[in-house]
Formats: sequence, C-alpha cells, structure tokens
Amino acid sequence: MTLVPSSSSSSGPGPRRRTVLLGAAGAAGTAALVANAAPSSAFALGPTADLSSPAFDFRVDRATGGVFVLSDPRDGYGTNYVANPDVRPIFSVDDSRWTGDAVFSVRKGAATGGTAMVTGRSDDIRTVSTSADAVTVAYSGRAADANGIRDFALTQRYQLTGTLRDRVSWTMTLRNTSTESLEFLDIGIPFLMNAWWDGGNQTGIYEKNVARHSFLGRDGSYITWQRPNGDGSTLVLVPQDGTSLEFKDKARPGEGPFAEQDPSWEGLVEFYLHSTAVVPRRRNQAGSYLPSTSLTLAPGQEKTYGFTFRWAADATDLRDVLFDSGVVDVVSLPGMVVPQDTKATLALRARAGITSVVGQAGRGVTVVSKGTRNGYSLYEIGLPQLGASSVTVTYGGTKTSVLQYYSIEPIEKLIGMHAAFIAAKQQATTTRGYNGAFLQWDMSNQKLVTWDDYPGGGWKEWMAGGSDDLGHAPAVFLAEKNIDAPVAGEIAAVDKYIDTFLLSYLQGRRDSAGQLTYQVYRWYDGRDGTPNDQGVWRSYNYIHIANTYYAMYRIAQGQPTLTRRSASEYLRLAFKTLEAMFTKIPLPSPIGDGAIKHGMMGEHTYPDIIAALRAEGMAADADAIERYLLPKRDFFFAEKYPFGSEMSIDTTGFEVSYLLAKKYGNRALADKVQKASLTCRGMQPLWYFYGSDNRHMGESWWNLGYECQLGAWQQHDYLLTYGDTASRDFADSVRSTNGAYLSGWANINSGQISPLAGNIGAASWIYQSEKGANEYGFMPILDGWWAWSGEAALGFWGGLRTATVAVVDDPIVGPYAYGADMTTTATGIVLVPKDGVRRRMTLFTLGKLDIRIERGTYTRAEIQQRGADIRLTLRNTRGAGFAPRIDLVNLPAGSYSVTVDGGAAVATVRSDGRSPVRVAVPTTSAAAPVVRIVRDANLAATAAAAASFTASWNRVTGLNDGSEPQTSRDVVPDDNATTWGAYPQVGQQWVQYTWGAATTVRRLATYFVDNLDASGTGISVPSSWSAEYWDGAAWRPVAAPSGYGTAANGWNTVTFAPVSTTRLRLLLTARGTVSGKGSLGIKEWQVF
Repeated sequence: MTLVPSSSSSSGPGPRRRTVLLGAAGAAGTAALVANAAPSSAFALGPTADLSSPAFDFRVDRATGGVFVLSDPRDGYGTNYVANPDVRPIFSVDDSRWTGDAVFSVRKGAATGGTAMVTGRSDDIRTVSTSADAVTVAYSGRAADANGIRDFALTQRYQLTGTLRDRVSWTMTLRNTSTESLEFLDIGIPFLMNAWWDGGNQTGIYEKNVARHSFLGRDGSYITWQRPNGDGSTLVLVPQDGTSLEFKDKARPGEGPFAEQDPSWEGLVEFYLHSTAVVPRRRNQAGSYLPSTSLTLAPGQEKTYGFTFRWAADATDLRDVLFDSGVVDVVSLPGMVVPQDTKATLALRARAGITSVVGQAGRGVTVVSKGTRNGYSLYEIGLPQLGASSVTVTYGGTKTSVLQYYSIEPIEKLIGMHAAFIAAKQQATTTRGYNGAFLQWDMSNQKLVTWDDYPGGGWKEWMAGGSDDLGHAPAVFLAEKNIDAPVAGEIAAVDKYIDTFLLSYLQGRRDSAGQLTYQVYRWYDGRDGTPNDQGVWRSYNYIHIANTYYAMYRIAQGQPTLTRRSASEYLRLAFKTLEAMFTKIPLPSPIGDGAIKHGMMGEHTYPDIIAALRAEGMAADADAIERYLLPKRDFFFAEKYPFGSEMSIDTTGFEVSYLLAKKYGNRALADKVQKASLTCRGMQPLWYFYGSDNRHMGESWWNLGYECQLGAWQQHDYLLTYGDTASRDFADSVRSTNGAYLSGWANINSGQISPLAGNIGAASWIYQSEKGANEYGFMPILDGWWAWSGEAALGFWGGLRTATVAVVDDPIVGPYAYGADMTTTATGIVLVPKDGVRRRMTLFTLGKLDIRIERGTYTRAEIQQRGADIRLTLRNTRGAGFAPRIDLVNLPAGSYSVTVDGGAAVATVRSDGRSPVRVAVPTTSAAAPVVRIVRDANLAATAAAAASFTASWNRVTGLNDGSEPQTSRDVVPDDNATTWGAYPQVGQQWVQYTWGAATTVRRLATYFVDNLDASGTGISVPSSWSAEYWDGAAWRPVAAPSGYGTAANGWNTVTFAPVSTTRLRLLLTARGTVSGKGSLGIKEWQVF
C-alpha cells in the first residue's frame, strides 16, 4: 500500500496531526435521530455529525469525514469498533484512511493510466451535513491537491434504517462531472478499525479491540468484527444490491504510518469494489483470488454503491442477518478443506433464491442437487483434483457468490505420508552435535535446513537449531502417530532423536555428581558437545519433549520389541522432564516464570501423564506433578484473560487455560475459553479462513497454523464435557471444531503445494492468505504457502489427539457424521471412519456417547438407536498380542455384556450414564475381531415386587422402577417414592420378585441406601445378605455366587449358576440392632 504524496503547498510538507477539539461531542449542528438514545460519553472527540438509536452510536468527524465512533449503546463494554485520533494518533495524517475514506484510481478519456485519488487529499471540497434522518459527506468540485477528488463528485450518505433503527445504510454515489468518460480502475474502502493489539494488556485486547473475519466473494461478500472474547454483538457489513467486493490489500511493513507493526498491528486493510489497477501494482504484496473489474461512467452518468452495517447476536443470528440482507447464507460440511474420500455437503439459502451452483471450469468439480431442507437448498460437492477449487453460486438471477474449497488426500494417507517423510528426510545424520535432530524441510530447495548448510536469513539458532516448536514438533507427531500405526523405522527415528540429540546434547546437562538434570538447552548453536548458550529457561521446549517420551511409553506398552527402552523408562523420562521444567529453570528468565505463567502448546496431556504414573506405581511422581500444577492453576485463575503467550493476541493460551478450568472445576473459565476460541476462528466459505484461528494480529498472513488443530482439541473436549446439544450455538460450535481439525491437514504436500517428487509428504509451516512476498523476508513462498516446514507437525500432533468421528443432528443439514461415511438402518447407524486415526467416535445424537479404542483401531461401527447394542469391528495393530481397550463415556445407564466374534460373554460392565466405563478385550490374534457391547435386559422390569415390610413413605415398586441411582444418600427432590425401605425395622428382612412364567436368571445387582445421621439414626447397607430362588417347593440358595458386596454409592453385582425359576428373593440382615438405627433400604434391584 502506497500513501499518496502531497502535491499541494496547502497540505504542508508531510503527515500532520489533525486538530481535535476534545470534549466537543454533540456540538451544535449534529443530529440525534432518536431522542432517547443520546451518544455515549465514553468517547471524547471533536465536532461530529451523529446518528443515534438504541442500536447504534455512529459519529462522523466533521473535519475529516471519517467515522470516528461506531458502537452499540447496549454493549456493556463500551467498545468503539473503529479507530480515531484518540485511539491511535499516528493514524491522523493528511492522506488519511479513516473508516469512511475512499481511494480511487481513475483513468480519464484516452489516458494510458489511472490517477490515484483519495478522500484524505480532498479537505478543500469536503462538506459534512446533517438532515432529519442522515449524515452526508460530499466531495464536490475540484480538489487543489492533484491526488484529491477531481472530475467526479462523491457523495457518501449514512442513514439509520429499519423499523427499529437498528441498521446503518452507507451509500456512495459517484457522478462524472467531466466532459470525458471516466474509468474507475480501482475503488477501495479502508477499514481502520480498533485493532491495535497491546500484548501487555490482555483485558484491553479482549474487551476493547475488535478482530475481523472477511469473505470476499463478489456480491455475496461480507465482513464481521467482534471482540475477541466473543461477548456481545458482532458488527456485520453486507453489500447492498449492485455492490460487490473482489480484492483485499494491506499495508505491509515499512509502508507508511498504516504499515504492519509486528506484533501489534496487522496493517491497514482496504477492500476493493473494483481493482484493475491495484492488483497488478500490488502483486508482490497482495494476492488476488477473483478477477478484477472496473467501472466506466460517461459524462453526467452516476453510479451508487452501498453497504449496510448491522449487529448479529451470535453465529446463528449472523446467518439470518446475511439472508435478510440479501446475500447467500452458506453452510458447508465437513468444512471447506475436504478429503478426496469425502463429498462436501453444501447448504445454501438466499432471499432472492438460488439460481445455480457451478464448479470451477477445468477442475472436474461435481455438483449434485440433493433437494431442500429447512429452507436451504442442499448440494453434494465432489472435488477430484487436489488443491483449491471454486464453486460459484448464482442467486437472485444474476448475483454471484464465489466459494473456495480445498481438496486433500484422505487424512490417513496424509498422516502416513508425512510420518514416513519425517523419518526419511527430516532427521539430521551428521558428526556434529545436532546428529539425530529433526530439522525443517525447505520445499523451495528440496533439502533440509541445517546448521552447516543454512541458506541465510532469519534467526539461525531458531531455524536450524533442532529445538523449539520447529525441532520438537516432528518428534512428538511421529511418536504419537506410531502408538496405533507402528512402523519400526519411524519408532527407531524417535529413539535416535532421544539418544543422540536429546540425552546426548540438548538435554544432556549434568550436575556436579554427573547426573542428568533433565534441563533443556535452548538449541544447537554451532558448538558441539554443549551449546554456547547455556540457557535452560525456554519452558516451551520441555512440554514437547515430555509428550514425546509419553507417546513412546504408550508405544512400548503395546510394541515393546520396537523400542529401545521399557515403557516405564520412557514414562520416567517424561516425569523428569516435567519436573525440570517446573523446578529447575533459574529465575528470573527472559520470559519470566514460563512454566507457571505461560500457556504452552501441548499441556493438555498432564492428566494423561499423571494417570499413567499412577497406573505404573509411580504415585509419588504423579503427586509431584499435581503439586507443580497448583501455582499455575492459581495464576491462571487470578487472571481475567489468562491467554497471553508470545504473540500479542495468541490462541496458544486457550489449551492449558481450558485444561486447568476443567481439571479444577472452573466452569466460568472453561466457558470463557470456548467463547474466545470460537470467536477467533473463521467460518467464512474460504478454505484458508474456515476453522483457522486469527492470531498474531489478524487474518492476513498467519493462517492454518498449528493452533487450528490444537484448538480443535479443546473445543471438542468442551462440547463433550459441557456442551448442550439443544443450545442455539451447538451446531456452529461443532462445525467450527471439525472445520478446524480438517483445515490443518491442508499443510501436508501431496503435490498441490509443490509438484516436485522430493517434496511429496513434506509440510508447509503456514498459509499466507494475503500472498505476495513473505512476511519473513528470507522465507521462500509457494503461492501463499511457506516453503519451510516450521511448526506444522505440532498441529498434526494436535490433529492426532483431536481426531474423532462426530455424529450430529445438524439443524440445517440433518443427521450427519463428521469424519465418517454414515448409513442409517432401521435400528440405528453404521459408521465407516475416515477421520484418519479411527480410534474414536462421539455420538452427540446419543447423549454425547464417546467411544475410544486404545491399543487398536476400528474399521466399522454399528450403533443401535438407543445405544443398547454397539458393534465395533476392530483392526489388529499388534499381532498375536492384540488386547485392545475400549473406553466409553456417557454410555446409557445399564448393565452390558461384552462378547467377541459372537462367542460367550467375556465381560460385564455397568454404566451410570455419565462416568467412564472401560472394556478390556481379552487378548486375541484375530485380524478383525468384532466386539459387541449389548445392554442386558433387566428381568426385574417384568416381575411383581414384594417385601417383608415397607415404610409408609417408601414403595416396594421402587425396587424395579428402572431408575439409575447416582448416590446411596438422600437426593433433592427426595426419592422416597422410588426407593424401598424398612425403617425403623432391624433384624432380617426380605424382598422378592415373582414372574408369571419360569425365567432363567444368572446375575443380579443391588444399589443400597446408606443414609445415617450423626446419631446413627437412619438406613445403612446390610451387614450381610444372600439370594434364594424358588424351586417349586422350597427356597434354595443360588449356586456358586460370586460374592455379596455391601458397598455404598455403587452397584453390588452377584453372578451365580443360571437357574430357571418363577421367584427370586434377597435375605438381608440389618447392620443395626436398635430400632431406627441402621435399618435396610434398596434404591434399585436389577436381575439378568
């Protein structure tokens, strides 16, 4: 972006500060259109022309014509969405770019090129006036400045519209006042918004700044701005009929006062209605995705363009706003990055109707109409060619909206390709100290970026030091991938990294006794043996290394012959690394107490590592990590927005903020994280924005980074833990989460980034959607993709941890399975997973039932509608010692029998409907065993209940009313009517079931009452009990009982030899011997 130099002596020699009359808001001549909605006093500005309503505080500066206040009076934060001289004085220059300014390139008559003209150079012909219902900024006449408005008149009109005065219409009329034709090669609109990120003020960032999400797609374009905390209204800009957007430009570093300033300011962004001149001029700074157009006006002819500002309450309301405003509302599942083994489901609606949907010519895109549903037209989109393809939606007859998809290889193939590539090509083999390190791959040169063959530029220690996210991410991804898809050579590569680089160099520091300290040096810096830089303060390194050790522990559990160490040794290394991070980093450090005060990538594994330590008998180490986390918890809980990390606005901090909130029961923080995470992610129908997080200033150049998939982990876990499937925002949250998961896999090259054979399987660090030259000048760029692999594998690690099939009933599309082919049967669904990992499924349609396979994968799942029958076809990844484990959360309450390949039951498990349930499948050598988990029929439901005595407030029918108790104590409201009790009786009591016909029984379960007060009065579990059956003549004890437990707050299950009978009873002896003190009670008695 180039500022227009002054050519008028009246303008002075250079940029100047505008005169601002502080405290003069509401000066004479301004218009308050709604008497009862006075402008907010929070903003102190010079004389302004105002529009006010309950929905808008909108003020136009009389000196500049810029919009200096745009806010929602209903907003409790008082956020001003636009910048003004008080917000950012540096922006107050002659060649201004306030919101409301406009830039043009105009070719007159037979001229060979256009002349730049800007409203900021047109002070002498600008007037700002008010009427009863509008503010008008007019440019009439010939500006003295050669780059001011000349030969045409420009009238900008702002008007409150809508029956509730809840919209601001902004029209811009251009009239050719010359005697020759004028071609408007460019018409650009700058949006100088309140988005200067102060990294030292997280509260200011999340409550006072606004972040942008834009969709440039012709007539269907729109732009939104929202506070990063996600609270309150979203500002929406939509084009009016006859107006479209086609190009976005941005001020790059060094380009004047509006230039990007890392890490605080993205740079001024201008959106273009026409872009014939600017696109070729800025080809090295900004890329174009759409063809350029221009406007020609004959003498006296005029053209009016228009936009409307509106507020949207949430994502659902945003779609309604778009629809109501006349643009296309787009929903695409599973996202905008789509694997080739999956068809996209595209849902569209437009107020003027959908005319046609056409794929990009020459790309083989298929579009198949699938009818309508819930007011949307549905289409199936096939994307047979890798890379970007557009789909053009024509609506209202002639208007168009251009969507951009991206096709990738099947995810499982991508994972395997990239893992093989890392093991084969990204590990250093050298006699130097970085031997065994994983280094970046440079696709522009098809080679490793090494210390001894460094191409120059950047921070060499970071780029070629084998450490930080760049060096540790490939290792942690490679180890995680091999847990359930083991490849001997890949596992050996991780072991080499551990032995020859970590423990022999980077983590090789020893104390005075010669013992490893497990501290981590920052990086290899050219000195062998030990680095020149002896700093061990970089806490971000430790967690990646600990996670690598933890993944190797899991590999060694299932494939002990493929690893160099035992499982317990790797786990011990993970603990020692975390211990060093929390206790052995000298303070102060350049980043403060990073282990405590920073949110680092990968910290969501703490509970897993703690659980593993306990399982391996290392309880003291598990307790130590618990202690180390407490100060971190306290620090994060004390911060209003504990999201700060290394970038000014950084989504990295969301992961551990959520983890701590969940672990320690801080629901408010968990909600805050989820809302911020969803707000930062794009949902526009553009593959490089959909699911990608806005971090590091804005959406222009840090796209598809590792936080796409790491953030998807946190979002999915929130939906599983706290999400309400009936809530208004649930469907959009699931769409965002799965779109984020998919988008990150686009970074793996299958030929769509680089066609060179040596780069197949490599990865790109990030995508730079603005294209042009790279923001890191030394970094090669391949059509927007950074050619070096950077931190990409950290995102892929997050992807492996996130991967799941997610089954939903989408309110627009209907029943849908993210990450799977789903077939609906008469009794339920069949899933064939395509999520790339095939270890997990989450059925949001079935009470958020979550099923995870450990030590194996699955190829097919059949789920009965109510979850009463689950069949999983597993894939044996371990050979003869295959002993998978199936963990289920939110399994519908009941007792379940487990069978393998149709045989007899191998296990029985019980669910309370919420708590985790674990199924340990017996060891098998079968290649594809079918595990079936079937809810047992409770035979008690058809029996008549009786008892020796029942208290008047209890009911004997409570024994078999089908309830699933959660506690042995009283509940609110009380459950007396669904409980059998014998208070105040003591001694022996009996309860009995009678069936109308002989019934075979083999197992029973009781849930006892245990509710004594401090004096011992009340009901307690029995001191002893037993079961008897009626043989037709007498009561007999059941044979071979497994044992009669007396636990409280849980089921006491007894198995026995099967017997056919018409009656079954329990004999119970009260624990108490004094009336009313230790009587008997049962909340539920089940029989199978």
